[in-house]
Amino acid sequence: MKLKNLLIGGILTVISAASMQAGAPPTVMVLPDKTWCNANDYVTRTERNGRTRVSEKYDEAFLNSDLKNVVVQLNNLLKENGLPPKDFGATSELDDDEEAEEELFEGAESGSELAQDPYEMALNKLKPDIILKIGWDVNKVGFNYTVSYRLEALDSYSGKSIAAVTAETPTVKTTVPLAACIKNAATEHMSNFASKLQEHFDDIQENGREITMTLRIIGNGNGTNFNSEFGGKELATIVHEWLHDNTVNHVFSQRNATRNRLQFEQVRIPLKDSRGVTYQARQFATQLQNYLKGLGITAENTTKGLGSGRLYIGEK
Repeated sequence: MKLKNLLIGGILTVISAASMQAGAPPTVMVLPDKTWCNANDYVTRTERNGRTRVSEKYDEAFLNSDLKNVVVQLNNLLKENGLPPKDFGATSELDDDEEAEEELFEGAESGSELAQDPYEMALNKLKPDIILKIGWDVNKVGFNYTVSYRLEALDSYSGKSIAAVTAETPTVKTTVPLAACIKNAATEHMSNFASKLQEHFDDIQENGREITMTLRIIGNGNGTNFNSEFGGKELATIVHEWLHDNTVNHVFSQRNATRNRLQFEQVRIPLKDSRGVTYQARQFATQLQNYLKGLGITAENTTKGLGSGRLYIGEK
């Protein structure tokens, strides 16, 4: 009996080790792309600093039966290829009565609130690893039609493109549902597509997620800037050394550096924290915030999205 238990234990250990090496699959959320939303009037336009910002209205878009059916078909296709989908439409219905939490930053000179746009809200709500954007145009050919469609996978933290497909379906009769037409066409690309997504996620598990970090000085009259010294070191150097010590494999790059602003990109942070909970830019920024606090430097964490950390130095 003892030998049997040892053998079973050994087999389970081997299986567990093999599963860890294989790596967990990334979670994927399907959303309509901005081009499709704009063409179907599911966008809002706001003016800010002389520029027009176009934002998708996802809640309304998912009331569109064509989109809903296409997303259902794509979610099934993702499952068949070992990629667990996160359904924005279903979650949105459950959260209709829940008010979206808005982050306010009253210490900034402008006093403006840093509200989340619909895309940021979608990411923060479901926290997918990868966003799959879908869009299409229907081309009528007599009693038949074709569909020009596009698929693009984006890393939900960095926003970088992982894989993309643009193609046209074969001509089909108008009796064939749009969702079935797109699914049949996408099927031939999905295996290769899914492989690219898994490769990307395997890299994340080994080398960390990629985020950006921005630090700004608030002009509050205390004279602090990134050239100011604390304990014999300039603040810019303190931040740089902290990033070196707390990024995965010390990987990050500095994009911009002035007396009042530091920007870093390709900042690699762990996939999960010490408790096994998914790690985000906000938690990473909070760690830096607490470290600076220990040095007598006050900072406000105004991080909004999954992958864009932001600290304001000088007030809280």
